[in-house]
Amino acid sequence: MVVEQDTGLWQSFREGDRKAFEELLRIYYRPLFEYGTKFLKDRDQLKDHVHDLFVNLWERRMFLGPVTNLKIYLFIALRNLIFQKHQKDALWGELPDDFGENQLEDNHHAENRIIAEEMDVHKRAQLQKSISQLSKRQQEVIHLKFYENLTNDQIAQVLDISKPAATNLLSQALKSFREQWGLLFVAFYILL
Repeated sequence: MVVEQDTGLWQSFREGDRKAFEELLRIYYRPLFEYGTKFLKDRDQLKDHVHDLFVNLWERRMFLGPVTNLKIYLFIALRNLIFQKHQKDALWGELPDDFGENQLEDNHHAENRIIAEEMDVHKRAQLQKSISQLSKRQQEVIHLKFYENLTNDQIAQVLDISKPAATNLLSQALKSFREQWGLLFVAFYILL
């Protein structure tokens, strides 16, 4: 199980094992960076923050305790770092162009793959437009649920809210998303 492997990796890291540190970077850099894009649109600045997070963890490793869920711990740590370094009003940036990217894997025929990719680009653009209509908080909860596969309990931990509040926020986000998605399809069919 990943959590058990993470526990051993975290323990080795806390004991000063550089290979464990490198493994943490390898496993969690990308998910942390993707999560951070919900707060910062400046990708270079975000890279610096993720780097600062790992440097800070390495420097403080002897003082860190055990964690039950490393991914959640790191998400919270990054979120807190960003909030500490920036004013809340300046945090909410635009979604990156590739948010929600999901390429189809069709290796049978090159033509089918090209057609599928063209259709996928169109669907992604529609998806992006629907998601961009949501509040930044709703965008964040959608990302945590569907792109990071977190449970409602874990989302509540990351957002520092109660589980019912997380469930309600997710429900509202999905309702708003369905409404936006429906409006796009109505507009699309009217234009045809």
